[in-house]
Amino acid sequence: MKQYHPTLDSIRFCPQCGAPVRTPPRENYLECSRCGFVLFFNAALAVAVVLRDASGRILLTRRAKEPAKGRLDVPGGFADIFEKPEDAACRELAEECGIVLLPENLDYFYSDVNPYSYRGVAYVSTDLYFSAQVPDFSSARALDESSGIAVMFPQEIDMREVSFDSARNALKHYMARNDIKRH
Repeated sequence: MKQYHPTLDSIRFCPQCGAPVRTPPRENYLECSRCGFVLFFNAALAVAVVLRDASGRILLTRRAKEPAKGRLDVPGGFADIFEKPEDAACRELAEECGIVLLPENLDYFYSDVNPYSYRGVAYVSTDLYFSAQVPDFSSARALDESSGIAVMFPQEIDMREVSFDSARNALKHYMARNDIKRH
């Protein structure tokens, strides 16, 4: 089922000629009534990595910025234009917590759709989740958009503290996939 992109509600004029635009109902583009310019609104690509150590603990970050400032999150973020998802996941992991991985160390395991509002703009992201393992988290530190690092066994995570539905769903899927029982 097609859905209407929420950003279309806020754009009323053509970015090319300035004329009013019309938006077909339940579509993902706008069309200029004067010059015919069409602008599509598709999902943004976001990536995240559920990173575990040899003892089975996982690393989460604490968000330093809105949305969901102060809440737990799986380290990740938006892919840059022309960036492969695996490369974006490795870059985001290094930027947020200082852990360097190669793309071949990632295993894809889950995807979700995530409504994401930032500074008054409604985005929709397609979130891809990867998992990976490192011996330990000794090199982990809060960087960039993280205010802290949390290391815990998956069953210890308070899902009410996790930032977004997609991250909660991914963690639950990870636990079910790895036969980890909640307390």
